[in-house]
Amino acid sequence: MWDERFAGVCRRHDDLVAVYESARGRLGLLLRQTLVPLESERLAWVAATRTAARRIGDDLRAAGFEGVTVVLQWLPVEDVARIVARWIRRWDGDPARRSQLIGQIEADVTGRHRALDETGLEALRAWYETMAPCWLAIQPVRRRRLVLQTHVWIAERVLTNPATGPEHGLQELGADGPLAQALARLIPRGETATWRRWVELVRLDLERALHRPPDRRTQAWARWLFLIPYGVPSPRRAQLRVVRGGAPATRFA
Repeated sequence: MWDERFAGVCRRHDDLVAVYESARGRLGLLLRQTLVPLESERLAWVAATRTAARRIGDDLRAAGFEGVTVVLQWLPVEDVARIVARWIRRWDGDPARRSQLIGQIEADVTGRHRALDETGLEALRAWYETMAPCWLAIQPVRRRRLVLQTHVWIAERVLTNPATGPEHGLQELGADGPLAQALARLIPRGETATWRRWVELVRLDLERALHRPPDRRTQAWARWLFLIPYGVPSPRRAQLRVVRGGAPATRFA
């Protein structure tokens, strides 16, 4: 059973957002980390959630808790949605972050197969807003600007009219097309070679996504478009290797 001593433990952990209790006394820990990590971020996400869960669990046991704890980040989003709806919220350390995380759940559960009609676009807009902390936390700043500029292009050229936008977008995805030019303007001349591969990966992944048949262009597909540039990591520091019989060539480590 919940004890006010546990609230004191919760307040000591910045990584803990909220705690839910089941009818059987199990505690569900909602951590600060996202509920839907990208594959490129999963290893760091697992390490961060494990570390936080271990510290919180140790402190709860030291305070006298003898039951079972469940980390919500490790559960399928459908189970998380059920827990936050049915279990009692015993501690609420960061209501704003809790709302953002619950918004991610609702967008993921309800929006996967919804068509991109007017209602679907409103839901997509709400999902994008709940993801704002993720967009604004992108590092380094150069990558953040490139990702957000790509998002502007997706919103204006592809999703303004979901029926015809993908075809128009494909026409602008050439190596020297409008998107590539818009991104190039954000890259200082001395860093062009370093970021060229990043731009190329984003452009090619978007091209593949926009070839998806119209009947498969759902909200999940639209969210995927925004996640494409977000999921491409920053290029590592360029290294030089000597190509036999030629000038030094740049490669990524």
